[in-house]
Amino acid sequence: MKLITGQNVAVPPQDKVWADHAAHVREVAAKFSPWILILPAALCLWIGTQPQSPLWEYTHKVYQEKYGPAVLMAAVGLAAALWMIHRGFYYRWLTILCVCLLCRELHFRGTSTGIYFAIPLVLWYASANYASMKPFVNHRLLVSLFVGAFITYFFTITVDRAVWKFLPHHADWRNNVEETLETFGHLMILAMIIVSASLSAGGNSSKSTT
Repeated sequence: MKLITGQNVAVPPQDKVWADHAAHVREVAAKFSPWILILPAALCLWIGTQPQSPLWEYTHKVYQEKYGPAVLMAAVGLAAALWMIHRGFYYRWLTILCVCLLCRELHFRGTSTGIYFAIPLVLWYASANYASMKPFVNHRLLVSLFVGAFITYFFTITVDRAVWKFLPHHADWRNNVEETLETFGHLMILAMIIVSASLSAGGNSSKSTT
């Protein structure tokens, strides 16, 4: 029996949905500039080789566990303010992303594992609303900051799991590198929001009813 409705609803097959997501990933990857990784790489090298520096003390966990949440709180506040001003999907998405990262940074129960489920869902949400992300995804610096931040986060996971224990004096700099680079990743997210705000002020904001 054929069901007739007043409206034609095109439901894409599942394989097309995944193909669209894959195309979005490729498009974003093409905009990524690896030079952005010079910054966290230089910081990592400095921490590993300059323990005599008076600034080295501030790479300790006791300091970084204050700096990290402070940076993300600023990111959440700025993203939420921009969302209220511009009412665009992109800033709503940024706010959700930053809240997820902040909850993890504050070590709420379940977030250590939950972040590995939350981030893929947040990325899927962005891909599913890709048209609303387009003006910002087309901006090379924004993409480079975003991807660079997550590459930095991934590197800190490898440090935490002692993947680099074969390097000299690993025990001396391991915690410092992990905590400081994690904070640096947060700074890259904050920088992405600040650059996005400047784009919106220039008239490139993306508004969406979704």
